[in-house]
Amino acid sequence: MLTRGLCAYTTLDGHSVPARRRAGFAQMAVSRWSPFADTQSHVEWVGDRAMVWAWSRERVLAGADGELLPMPRRILPESLFRGQALAGGEDLVGLEQGFEGRVWQAGMLTASRWWDAVPELDAWNDFRRGAGLAPAAYVPTAVSAPLASSPWGPRGNRGMGELVSQQRGLLAALAVGLATAFLAAPLVAGVALKVSIWQLQEDIAAREAAIAPILAAREAALADAKAVDALLRMRPPAGQTSLMAAVIGLIPGRWQLLKWHMPDADHLQVTLRMPAVDPRTIVQAWEKSGRFAEVTAEVVRQPDQVQIDARILRTGAGS
Repeated sequence: MLTRGLCAYTTLDGHSVPARRRAGFAQMAVSRWSPFADTQSHVEWVGDRAMVWAWSRERVLAGADGELLPMPRRILPESLFRGQALAGGEDLVGLEQGFEGRVWQAGMLTASRWWDAVPELDAWNDFRRGAGLAPAAYVPTAVSAPLASSPWGPRGNRGMGELVSQQRGLLAALAVGLATAFLAAPLVAGVALKVSIWQLQEDIAAREAAIAPILAAREAALADAKAVDALLRMRPPAGQTSLMAAVIGLIPGRWQLLKWHMPDADHLQVTLRMPAVDPRTIVQAWEKSGRFAEVTAEVVRQPDQVQIDARILRTGAGS
């Protein structure tokens, strides 16, 4: 069972993808979206949309001594076994470690975020804004849900193409068995069956040879996409000049820059001195700009000093 704190979560829209191709579509989409280099994932379809949990295989199997644990037969996120799917709304569910905030729409988990403790109202409203909801007046009471024996995710809405793909071996064996039972009695029928089997084997071999280049090209494309994504993640979201111009435009009035710090390529931390500090207004302005997310503003040291921390969004090439 995989705790929510080790997972990344997203949703996929597959309304334009045929049912028989959704497994491949989800695999390629997850490989491009996942923040992990050694991604494993679990996908649950709700109609034309998919709920996706992804995690790092190495991180999940890392033992206390640093060696990998034995690979289990199956790994599922703990979130699927806590609480119940809702037709709509939101809830806060207690996990074995931490708490998970959820937003639901038509039985679909459209947004999820994990905290190690019950979130404060500001953090909860940041989550709601990210899910497209208006701020709330209070944080909902956390639901203490026991670990269920079966997941709440949909199990019966897989498309016919996906079911045929998953049971291809069983269907092939059933077809051969029916043919054998029908033709086994007379000798002529036995000869016809052997000829049919030989023709089927020839057809299978020809089809496998025909799709082999396609499969090889697909694997090469996935490998190239991973390499490109890895290189793009190494590139900073924006240049220093662009970030400085954005900050100047987002903080009106008189102020003095005391500290400019980027702990990594994706995060910015600035400390300002200004006559009237309004953290809430600063957070709202930065997040509405489309340049920053996960913004926090705290008064530090002196009443006229504020420290702003934010994650930089990738909006294009910086200067």
